[in-house]
Amino acid sequence: MKLNISFSQNMHTEQLLRQERIPCLCKISKEFEIYFSVTIPETFGIVSEWDRSELELRAVAGGGGQYTHYANSLITLSEIKPNVYKIIGLEMFYKNFGWCVVLKDGEYASPGDFWDEE
Repeated sequence: MKLNISFSQNMHTEQLLRQERIPCLCKISKEFEIYFSVTIPETFGIVSEWDRSELELRAVAGGGGQYTHYANSLITLSEIKPNVYKIIGLEMFYKNFGWCVVLKDGEYASPGDFWDEE
């Protein structure tokens, strides 16, 4: 997965992008949007090269509303070129399941175990 985003060029953002597990908000409908409230100013970008079926094996879709997924998340990025970042790690938080690991080391993590099998 890649994040296409134009961060402000300042020391605050530069220091932030050196960190792992940066707080963000994932919103998924037809597009996969990631919002950063910890940047100055707040910034959002669009994810490309993602697979909805793979994502949904790791993060449960919600019901109703504009978004299938709307989750506080943690993200780790690696710059590929200006305004394009490889997503190295992504975890999404759900009140019923806790932290769901979607990406680990740049690859889809093991699918989640969300439902009891009877």
